[in-house]
Amino acid sequence: MENRAAWITEAKAKPFKVDAAPYPTAGPGEIIVKNVAVALNHIDWKIQDFGIIIQKYPNILGLDVTGVVVEVGPGVTRFKKGQRIVATRYRHPS
Repeated sequence: MENRAAWITEAKAKPFKVDAAPYPTAGPGEIIVKNVAVALNHIDWKIQDFGIIIQKYPNILGLDVTGVVVEVGPGVTRFKKGQRIVATRYRHPS
């Protein structure tokens, strides 16, 4: 399956580079979502303009997503394959 992303290649780099991205597998407590839409919002352009938050480059921006769960990792009980979701990429320790 083709996977593409908006990469920021270094601090304050412009423009974003839309290119191939590795396809992940779901680890423990994780899900994989086939995105229908991804938002680049105010935090993304602040990260890009000011070179903040990200400590390792290149990195993928676009924190808010909507899509369909295509893979469920071990230990995940709240989501199932085929479920539609709206999410943010920020991790919440729960």
